Amino acid sequence: MFNQILPEAYFDCLSIAHKLDNFLDGFEEKEIHLFAYFSAILFHYKGAPTANWGYKFTIDSDGYPHAKVLSDAIKNNEKNGYFEDTGSFLIITGRGTDEFNKFKKLPTNKKREKYLDAACSTSILIPYKETKEALLNDPGLKKEQQTNNQDWVTYSNEKLKEITTKIGAPSDELLLPAVSWVDYLLKQVHMEN
Repeated sequence: MFNQILPEAYFDCLSIAHKLDNFLDGFEEKEIHLFAYFSAILFHYKGAPTANWGYKFTIDSDGYPHAKVLSDAIKNNEKNGYFEDTGSFLIITGRGTDEFNKFKKLPTNKKREKYLDAACSTSILIPYKETKEALLNDPGLKKEQQTNNQDWVTYSNEKLKEITTKIGAPSDELLLPAVSWVDYLLKQVHMEN
């Protein structure tokens, strides 16, 4: 059966895969979902309604955010030779990088790219393992997991706004809020342990 691929999910997969592959030389499918979720949080933080992100997330059995449209796009990208499964992780191929470079020029994707870029760039400033641990301990995800919510994940940007206001983050900037959010989540994890 043919699945129609959502354009937003198609581009987000290519963009996140390109960035993670550059940082890590490979990625897991779950990491695409995690960084897409973090991008959606940043999108909402800048005042956009969550419904405008284009797709929603649930929680999988491992506590990762999950969007079926992203899984469909990942499978499509593997089938078309844009992603390659090495057995333990995925990599983006040269054809996938060409596809990303072609689609990132579209005006709608340029708008998404700033959120995807800020979310993935936190891994440059904070070690990747810690970034991943912090994002998986997002209070919104933990709450939804504890209540065994089978419905869509809802997220709030109030705490992130409170943090960025305290540090005086420029309103037109995304990397500082993204890093501040990961740092805040890490401190919460360390306080709990």
